[in-house]
Amino acid sequence: METQAVFSSIWDFLQKPMFSVGGEGVSAVSFVYFAVVIIVSIGVSRLIIRLLQRNVYSKTEIERGAQYTLSRLIKYVIIVLGFLIGLQMIGFDLSVLTVFGGLFGVGIGFGLQNIFSNFASGLILLLERPVQVGDIVELDGLLGRVTEIRFRVAIVTTFDNESIIVPNSDLVSERVTNWSYGGDTTLRLRIPIGVAYGTDVELVEKLLKEMAKSEEAVMSDPAPEVYFKEHGDSALNFELRVWVPSPAYRIEVSNSIRKKIDARFKEENIEIPFPQRDNHVFFEEEYELASN
Repeated sequence: METQAVFSSIWDFLQKPMFSVGGEGVSAVSFVYFAVVIIVSIGVSRLIIRLLQRNVYSKTEIERGAQYTLSRLIKYVIIVLGFLIGLQMIGFDLSVLTVFGGLFGVGIGFGLQNIFSNFASGLILLLERPVQVGDIVELDGLLGRVTEIRFRVAIVTTFDNESIIVPNSDLVSERVTNWSYGGDTTLRLRIPIGVAYGTDVELVEKLLKEMAKSEEAVMSDPAPEVYFKEHGDSALNFELRVWVPSPAYRIEVSNSIRKKIDARFKEENIEIPFPQRDNHVFFEEEYELASN
């Protein structure tokens, strides 16, 4: 009986209101209920996502970016609902949130534009998906793969294994090259080359195609092509066009082919000319007439 009386007194103490919110007393038990609701909402969100991965994603052809977007939205919606339910259990009047809404509006006008712009851009990326997780993108000379899209920023991992944090607004408002849009990551490289006048055109085309085909990263379909573009001021200008399976090979393949061109042309005594310009210098002589 004494033990029961102790527990009863402890329980009464925990239920004793510490302060009031909207006329409702808030006790320590209320905070326990609030924490339980938040933990349960997080657990429910994880459970639903696991069920989707096991029973929906694995049995359908939903692309990985869409799976990521749907899982993120479900997680945030459930946690926000749990947070609101927990507030209501404490006794918090949700109508007060309209006051906070007004305060947030003032904050937006006085310096939070970028934060909310990135937040809105994150929603656009998650819903419209012009850029998705796994896409290879190029922005302001930065080339990498999108590894994560959050509500405010996106994480782009370069091919040097550098993780770059990009604001979502840049991906929405700036000009972004998406090399993976539509699921096709192939890329055509254009490698210009000039040879001296008098060089055998057929031989140049043959050698360029041979060097392109010798590269492992160069695709055989579409096959490499060589175009005789023009008679330039100092050279016969050609362009070698090859296809690679991913933009990641762009610099590597271009560098390797150019080295092979330089070495092979030296073996075949094919001259790669450089622009020649004639500079004319005019001298003016000033004569002074002296009066006697």
